[in-house]
Amino acid sequence: MDKLALLQSLRSEVVEPSTVQLEPAFEKLQRSFNARRPRGRAPRARRIFAVVAGASLVTLIAGNLYLSAQSAQAASVLRDAAGLSIQYREIAPGPGEYLLSQTHADWSITDSDGGFRMNEQTIDVYVPYDPNQDWVLVRDWGDLPPIGDRVMFAQNGEFYGGPWIREDLGSLPTDAGALLAHFDAQYLGGSASRDEDNFVRMTDTLRSGLVPAELRAGLYGALALIPGVTSTADVTNLDGITGIAIGRTEPIRLGLRQEIIIDPSTGLIIGERQLFTLAALGFGINAILSLTAIETTVVSAAPR
Repeated sequence: MDKLALLQSLRSEVVEPSTVQLEPAFEKLQRSFNARRPRGRAPRARRIFAVVAGASLVTLIAGNLYLSAQSAQAASVLRDAAGLSIQYREIAPGPGEYLLSQTHADWSITDSDGGFRMNEQTIDVYVPYDPNQDWVLVRDWGDLPPIGDRVMFAQNGEFYGGPWIREDLGSLPTDAGALLAHFDAQYLGGSASRDEDNFVRMTDTLRSGLVPAELRAGLYGALALIPGVTSTADVTNLDGITGIAIGRTEPIRLGLRQEIIIDPSTGLIIGERQLFTLAALGFGINAILSLTAIETTVVSAAPR
């Protein structure tokens, strides 16, 4: 067993404590702050510092334990989704058919005056069973000036001069550890961190809606190995379909969170979401920057 496989097996055996189980530890920690006080009264500044430092330490420990539990929950969701992806009937075209990935998107864009607004688009990509046939793209740009024709044709999906999917799906390994190693080896110092870069490139591949079941399961397993990945239940995509969001919040980007939304009954990708997660004065504030709905089906024909 190689090191990555060993890491995966160890992670799957870890059972994270619940909040109720952690309460005695928090109480013990709090009692330790109050157990012994020096004789006399400490200067006011020192007393305030001690209270703030103690509260900060408790908050830090509680936050780390909470994030650890959240990461374990996300890993569990991803393992379940990986299993469902393999069990669920593979969505693949037969001779003469097309694999159709439909994306309904509401994305934030920047106006000429520097302000932000939302723009709704639809993107349909038809992938032929016969690799010698053209892929077909049908795109509605909303109220933006279109780039290219509304219907476009290109070998290998190179509608805009480059591949529609950056990764060569046929050459990728399907083992979770090997996939993480593959993406990690491509890191060139971009993004806010190596973990963010790996997460974004993996989810960019998944959100295409064109990833076969075995590779999709491997990518779910690889995402579970990235630090900071957590899950959010009952998240609806742009079409109102509810799933589980798997995401990662990047603190360096003021709490920017990237998510993919998974159907828990099939393991399929049904959307993605990007938002700022802010916390102030005890209130959680989410500012959604983008939300999509993704559906993958097999069709008998494509626009000509």
